[in-house]
Amino acid sequence: MSCFEPSPTLVAQQLLNEYAEAASLIRMRGDSINTGAWRSALRHAGVPVLELNDAPEQRAAPWLAEARAYSTEFVSPVVVLGRGSGFEGIPLDGSSVPWCSHRQVNDADWVQIRQIALTRGVENSSLNREFRRESSRKGWIRVGWHEDIALAEGNGLLLAWSSPLPLMRIRNFAARCPQITLIAPDPEALAEDVAAQGITVSGWRFEVK
Repeated sequence: MSCFEPSPTLVAQQLLNEYAEAASLIRMRGDSINTGAWRSALRHAGVPVLELNDAPEQRAAPWLAEARAYSTEFVSPVVVLGRGSGFEGIPLDGSSVPWCSHRQVNDADWVQIRQIALTRGVENSSLNREFRRESSRKGWIRVGWHEDIALAEGNGLLLAWSSPLPLMRIRNFAARCPQITLIAPDPEALAEDVAAQGITVSGWRFEVK
């Protein structure tokens, strides 16, 4: 374990190229002042990021189990962002971050092929849920863990992962419900990244989770 200046872009690139021979979950505090910069860097690199939000420990357990299985299947580290009671993670406000590095892969073609598989895995994650309840063109997209009561009404799409972006799910849902309320950590930055992939977000509203 070593310490260095925590450049989000540098760390994201390192994680992108890592080969995790065993399940590797990197827990980060999602309520740190610099979390937005880290989340953006990780998403731009395509590093898998699971959003626990403020999930209680018991409710977080099945999400963490899927993250471990995902890490094992794709031999990739997974970043878990959370801020719930009892969640222990690396604070992202300090001048240095302790980091354990796995073996780096220098084969760009292999990394690219794995990235395609990682994205497909996020698209098909069992933690994602879609709700079609009415013919209205309005709907919501929520990112990360939410209480069941928040999911009880309206057309909705729950996405467990903020990276890689599950663009197929987002595109299909937005085609049916173009008037979307996005409830997510750093929702404006997420919408910008979605728009950069050719998905119209002009009718979207934002709420911070």
